Formats: sequence, structure tokens, C-alpha cells
Amino acid sequence: MPRHGKNTVFLHDQYNLTSSLDSVSIDRSIAALDTTVFGLDSRTYTPGQKDGTISVEGFADPAATGIDTILSNSFGGASTLVTMTTNGTAAGSNAYLMDAIENQYATSSSVSELVRITGEYQAAQDSIDAGVLLIPITTAGSGGVDGATHDRGAGATAPNGFVALFHVTAASGTDPTLDMTIQTDDNSGFTSPTALTTFTTATATSAQRSEINVTIERYVRVTYTIGGTDTPSFTFVVSFATR
Repeated sequence: MPRHGKNTVFLHDQYNLTSSLDSVSIDRSIAALDTTVFGLDSRTYTPGQKDGTISVEGFADPAATGIDTILSNSFGGASTLVTMTTNGTAAGSNAYLMDAIENQYATSSSVSELVRITGEYQAAQDSIDAGVLLIPITTAGSGGVDGATHDRGAGATAPNGFVALFHVTAASGTDPTLDMTIQTDDNSGFTSPTALTTFTTATATSAQRSEINVTIERYVRVTYTIGGTDTPSFTFVVSFATR
């Protein structure tokens, strides 16, 4: 069914750029390689290499933590981790994951309009993966939590494992720690879970990527623990895609 775009969320490494953007476009492509030979009446093709780009548009903000500074600092870098979703408030929502090169950044100014920015992200590897949010934008304090269960469906396969992104957009407290693990199991009660990956403990804003070719069972979830003193707190997102 049709979906409104107002709940779109865009994460760039440890930054949530959502409040500065009003347009995001994703372009996934795969080369069609010509295999036509003599004697055929029609051309034939075979799939080639995948590619992908994400384009963003929004309003300029030159502050030290504003979008202009963020895009300028990462422009041309070897790796920017990007998660985009059209519904950033619900676990299980669609998500697009990308290890990108930010290869275009521009500012435009008009006498009658607000100053605007545009940017483009080129897939650095693996094109753009389509998956889900295991954890939507969440702010949590001290303690341990099991996230919502994602049911991949009966008979779901993942012959090439998975990729996952872990964005931490805010951290506070004294010596705060956030330990994040993705688990899988053959039952929704997770009575015998297997760890798919454990990210490096987060102690500040950061972004991490995990890519592993491993067996994935029907159900997937995250489990995390926050520690520290002086009311530790983190804001974070985890996106996940099988291959």
C-alpha cells in the first residue's frame, strides 16, 4: 500500500541527518551484459556487476555539528556507513544499507530561497543491501535488553550471510558502554540463540559494519547491555540485511 515519506530517516556514520533533509533517492542497478551470438533473432543478456547510489537534498546548516560540516568532512572519504529507511520508528521496517564514498557535495543559494545542499553517495562495495531495522532509533539507559524478534519467514535462505550496520548517534554519562550483539535462532522464544556478530563496545558516538558469511536461522534479534555511571544513555540504530 502507499506509504508517506515523512517518516524517512537517514543515518550517515554516527550522524542522524534526517532533520536537515527533505529528499532522498536510491538507485540500485546491475549491468546487463550482452551474450548475443550469431543465429539468434533477439539479443540475450546475463547479469553483471551490481552498483548503487543514494542522492540527498536538504537545507544548509554551517554549524560545527551541522550537515554542511558533516558532508564536507566526509567528502571523498574511503568509507561512509549509510542506513536509510522510510519508517525509522518501527523495528522490522525496510532499510537500505550502504558502505559508501561520498562523491558529490554542493551548496546552492538564491535571493528568494533558503540555502540548500545536495550530496551523493556511491557504493564503495557490495552495492546497496535491502534489509530491515532490527532496532529503530532508540534511546536507552543502563541495563540489558533483548530487541524485537525479526521473523525471516519459513524456509528463508541467506546463502551469502549478512551485513549489519550499528550507528550510535548520541552517548552520555560517565564512562558509558554499549555492548551490542545480533543473535539468530530457529524459534521465536530464542531458547538456544547463536551469536551472529558482536560489535566492538561503543563508548561514544560511532558507526560500525559487520559482514559475515554464516548460517542464519529463521529468527533474528539484537541483544544489548548499557553500563557506566552518572545515568549512562545512548541513542542508536541497527540495520540488517541477508544475502
